[in-house]
Amino acid sequence: MIDDTVRAVFFDAVGTLISPREPVARTYAECAHRHGLEVSEEHVRGSFREAFARQEQIDRDAGWRTDEARERARWQAIVSEVLPGTGSCFEELWAWFASPAAWAVHAEAAEVIRELADRGLAVGIASNFDARLLGLVDAFPLLAPLRWRCAISSLIGWRKPAPGFFAYLTQLAGCPAGQILHVGDDRRNDVDGAMAAGFKAILFDPHTAVPGQDQIARLRDLLPR
Repeated sequence: MIDDTVRAVFFDAVGTLISPREPVARTYAECAHRHGLEVSEEHVRGSFREAFARQEQIDRDAGWRTDEARERARWQAIVSEVLPGTGSCFEELWAWFASPAAWAVHAEAAEVIRELADRGLAVGIASNFDARLLGLVDAFPLLAPLRWRCAISSLIGWRKPAPGFFAYLTQLAGCPAGQILHVGDDRRNDVDGAMAAGFKAILFDPHTAVPGQDQIARLRDLLPR
């Protein structure tokens, strides 16, 4: 999947290298129950999708600009909409998703990262997250080597799919956009945004039935043959 022109590979974080240990809807519902609000996972799931989409539109209208304050505000708005009347839930959930206990590293990540690095490629993380991600990267030995090449939207000032985000990756990689591969699980942010910036891109979709040249179902399918 990686040709001889690629000199650097950046992975999206959530949904690609790491995933929540339990469904987000379950975590929200359990938190709500602890704070006296009875909601079902199904209700949370639907409300979360709608609230998340509304915040995405706000960021789109703002040209995908962001910072630490905006990221905290967007998640506070999402939690407030999904779990109304439980303001204390936000602080609990914000702290929980900063904890390594909330996350699991993809089973194939270590093998893939190690082999890419052994082949002389620069490897990094490129994520629409906030500064909490740095603590997670430090906490997982498999990811810690990528810390110095870790691009986080709230610290850069741009969210994917903004060109400014991908321009920053070329600085981290030290090579032109055409020599960088971006891998992630979101078609708009990770593939379309990267390709519009001149990057190579691959969609990671573990549920796909049709892996191809620009889409994989397993991370190890990236490894050069």
